[in-house]
Amino acid sequence: MQHDQQVTEGDASFSFPQPELEDPDGRSPRLLEIEITHPSIRANRRVLRRIVLHALREESLRHRELTLALVDPAEMQRLNREFHGADEPTDHLGFQYDAPPGEVSGDIFVCPAVCAEQSVHWQETPRRELARVVLHGVLHLAGWRDDTPARRRRMHVREDELLGGLQALREPAAWLEGPAHVR
Repeated sequence: MQHDQQVTEGDASFSFPQPELEDPDGRSPRLLEIEITHPSIRANRRVLRRIVLHALREESLRHRELTLALVDPAEMQRLNREFHGADEPTDHLGFQYDAPPGEVSGDIFVCPAVCAEQSVHWQETPRRELARVVLHGVLHLAGWRDDTPARRRRMHVREDELLGGLQALREPAAWLEGPAHVR
């Protein structure tokens, strides 16, 4: 059973759900954590979890330890500066850790505010762009690269396929097509 952990920072108080351990097939427990690191960020953890699991299933992968963290622009800018030397926020950053074959471990940081800005350029809803960026992060952990134009095109096609597959999942599909604001 999952219990929320209450965190107080200054006058603000918000809660983080405790990570869920999974062991559906008797192998080592797996950890999938969805973190929302700032009280101004609103997101549906259950839908985000399903999006991540959908991508892993479609890539025939399991997760060992995987964290998806939604961060505000200031935190994303700090991370981008620290790890890539770029003093600006970006839509996502991913960090892959060692895992046995057929499994992935890592951290994916996503900035919903940057996704919302990009959604205007790509003529998508902010939710759909957020889902695409989450899928993009999972694909990077799965070994996909976008360091050449041809690889970028292939990865974008795969993202489209995965987004299409989400349409068949009732709750994520409804969430993707919902109101324009990210909730």
